[in-house]
Amino acid sequence: MKIEQIARARPRYASAMETIVPEGWQDFAVASAGAAAALAGLIMVAISVNIKEIISGPGLPGRAGSTIAAVVVIVVAAVAMLVPDQPLWLLGVEIALFGILALALQVRATAAAFGTRVGVSQSQKVGNAILSIGQIVPLLIGAAILIVGESSGLYLVAAGFIAIVIVSMLNAWVLMVEILR
Repeated sequence: MKIEQIARARPRYASAMETIVPEGWQDFAVASAGAAAALAGLIMVAISVNIKEIISGPGLPGRAGSTIAAVVVIVVAAVAMLVPDQPLWLLGVEIALFGILALALQVRATAAAFGTRVGVSQSQKVGNAILSIGQIVPLLIGAAILIVGESSGLYLVAAGFIAIVIVSMLNAWVLMVEILR
């Protein structure tokens, strides 16, 4: 195929800077979506098993909801990464929107937990707030880099996915085990 034919085959909205998701990232997206969906299921089971304790615990309903929201961000962002021939800027916008919604829920849940958690030191509260809010930050920075057309933003999106999985696993442990202590 000649270069002119390739250039004409590209979508009209694509400029020279915009590219589609580089090869290899699709496999990462498929694995991430599957793992996050399984984790979301685990968290939903933890919530359903301990629903009375979660509802009666100060700050726990927000923690449960924000944990689900964070994991769902991985699922929807990973699925968005699989859209064929999507320009990076559009993927960045999608991930940013999903991330901003999750961040809003994290901030709300963190604020609610800050004032209600009795018997927890201030440094523990600050640490939990940093984990809760900080897990979304790499995702948002990566999305911003994608918006300007740089595929290197995918590495920060991946770091965000990993951070979300780690924090969500910790929250699943709290919602499943620690809540009963």
